[in-house]
Amino acid sequence: MKKEALHRIKVGIAIALLACCVVTLMTVVVWPGVFNAFEAKSLDIRHKSRLIHLWEKRAGSTIDDIIIIDIDNRSLEKLGQFNQWPRSYHARLIEYITSGGALAIGFDILFLEPERTHAEDSALVISTANNAIVYHALAFSAADEDAFLYSMPTPPSGFTAEKFSLSLPESDSKNLISMARFDGKLVELYNASSGLGFANFLPDNDSVIRGMPLFMNFAGRQYPAFSLAIVLGALGANPENIEFIPGREIIIRPPGAAGKADLRIPVDRKGRMLINYQGTFQTFRYISYYDVIMQRVPKEMFNGRIALIGTSAPGLSDIRPVPFQDAFPGVEIHANIIYNILSQQFIKKQNLLFAILNTIIWAILVAITGIWFKPGKSAVITILVLSGFVSLAILLFARFAYWLEMVRPLLAVTNSYLFVYVYRFLHEEKDKQRLKKMFQHYLNVSVVEEMIKKPELLKLGGEKRYATAIFSDIENFTTLSENMPPEEMVSQLNEYLTAMTNIILRYEGYLDKYEGDAIMAIFGIPVEQPDHARRACKAALDMQKRLEQLRSQWRKQNKPEFYARIGINSGYMIAGNIGGTERFDYTVIGDSVNLASRLEGANKIYGTRILLSDETRNLTGDEFICRELDRIRVKGKSNIVCVYELLDERAVIQPGSKRDFLQLFEQGLEGYRKRDFRAALAYFHKALHLNPDDYPVKMFIKRCNYYRKNPVPHDWDGVFNLKSK
Repeated sequence: MKKEALHRIKVGIAIALLACCVVTLMTVVVWPGVFNAFEAKSLDIRHKSRLIHLWEKRAGSTIDDIIIIDIDNRSLEKLGQFNQWPRSYHARLIEYITSGGALAIGFDILFLEPERTHAEDSALVISTANNAIVYHALAFSAADEDAFLYSMPTPPSGFTAEKFSLSLPESDSKNLISMARFDGKLVELYNASSGLGFANFLPDNDSVIRGMPLFMNFAGRQYPAFSLAIVLGALGANPENIEFIPGREIIIRPPGAAGKADLRIPVDRKGRMLINYQGTFQTFRYISYYDVIMQRVPKEMFNGRIALIGTSAPGLSDIRPVPFQDAFPGVEIHANIIYNILSQQFIKKQNLLFAILNTIIWAILVAITGIWFKPGKSAVITILVLSGFVSLAILLFARFAYWLEMVRPLLAVTNSYLFVYVYRFLHEEKDKQRLKKMFQHYLNVSVVEEMIKKPELLKLGGEKRYATAIFSDIENFTTLSENMPPEEMVSQLNEYLTAMTNIILRYEGYLDKYEGDAIMAIFGIPVEQPDHARRACKAALDMQKRLEQLRSQWRKQNKPEFYARIGINSGYMIAGNIGGTERFDYTVIGDSVNLASRLEGANKIYGTRILLSDETRNLTGDEFICRELDRIRVKGKSNIVCVYELLDERAVIQPGSKRDFLQLFEQGLEGYRKRDFRAALAYFHKALHLNPDDYPVKMFIKRCNYYRKNPVPHDWDGVFNLKSK
């Protein structure tokens, strides 16, 4: 009993480790981007779940340490359009807030161009310079040579870069985000600022802002983010008081260390900090810009506080998506970053090693459960484990802002559960597997799989299915075989059939039968395949390529060379067991199957290797290069079928003479159908010049010459009647 229990535990651990290896490989090596995107979405869910806890923690009040002076709709109504505001408004605002004892004033506004009235700029510059607590935002951008926006080797002339940036060692700065252009020409204002930082947000691939790079490279120097520049100013520090440890943290060491502890900001190798959002819109104190400039707000309200000037008005284009809200003012994002740094409240994330270890533990728990208990009970326990883990991850984030990886453990637990039942299936159903192996000696593997799923297939009868049939036949095989010894003929034929069969099975087709040198195969039966037409076309192309390799081999061996013709058609057909009660065969029948056989034979008329119907062509879209050849009626049928020559996959044919040839042929075919045989001949002759050996071109030239000499019947519709099977 103990031995059995120990064996189960060992098997459970082994399965769990296998599942974890697969998941780790997928998430770290193969699809890290997909994994990171899903994990980020799981973080968004946790942000939303955390909002109530944060609101209760603050007792419903706003955060007043940072005040946002909002250029809101009311301010725009009272003061007019923002782009028409004189910059002296901002100068008045600075003077009023400074007189109230503000700690720092940050303008989340980009002053890029000088005003036409120099006095307005001067008022803002003087006020900025005279009050040593004013910080302005700048913007970097990428180069765009098509728009004549070229890389800038240096900042604008006169800009004192050394005052606002630092020079990190190459080993530390190489992974930081680099920008090529410095947007803005108001150098006088920038130089007058106490601090300057970029306001660029770099959202994730889904446009959501979850983090903020705290440094960017430009022209060989590193510039701080707007929010970091304000923090430095509030601490009386500058960029030189910063230490950057890539992949770990940024350390701010305020000057005059007495009483001032170092601030540590966790960042990744790109200097990106995760934003620990404190709540929804207006979590921080908002005051209308209009009320401040009109001095309706006591200036003492700003005493010892940081004031940020920004906008919540949608029309001013600073509204961003964040994890819990689609529309969130950019200025409040900066407020959250500043608050995170000053209060040292950050999102703490697992490192990769601990994340993998955590994943292994949960996976082992589920795997042992699956091995130990019966399916129903183990399924319930697994669901409880998953629910408990998700609840734990949400709770840790809500209470402690701890980001416990969720997606990787969930994938590992799910895979462990599935792997356990694969193991149990293989281990506990040996009789069924023996039966399967026995029948595989006589039937195609896919048919056996379908029989196991649907025992009713063993009965006579069938069902109507939409699929693709493919017929292949060797050209002039009877003549070739008459000139070969039987042993050599059979040996070479087996070599050919083996190669063609392997290709059909590789694309998961059903090999219906051999008829001498002919092959019949079906795609989409018995197992449904949504892309059955695509599989058939790819198989046909590979069959011709493989046959070309065999011909090269046979030439060296002085053996006859085989050339095969292939016909492909898609449509409804009857699939099932056909025969007697004691002996029957799983096959397909119907007009769609017959048409595929007719198209194989039609290759003789057009001198082609692969013909397919318009039904198959429409199913494959633009994935393959196909040449429309003709419209035909098969013998005994009134329906018109448009036939195409399958040439190759779309990516193979590049612009050049071959593409020009196909275009000329298409234009010639259009003229032929319009009875403009003179124009058609002109196009066909041009096409023949590009490809002198093309049989369909020669055939249509003969037809055009015939119809030019002989009257075209009044009811002629350009359709060719296929008289033979």
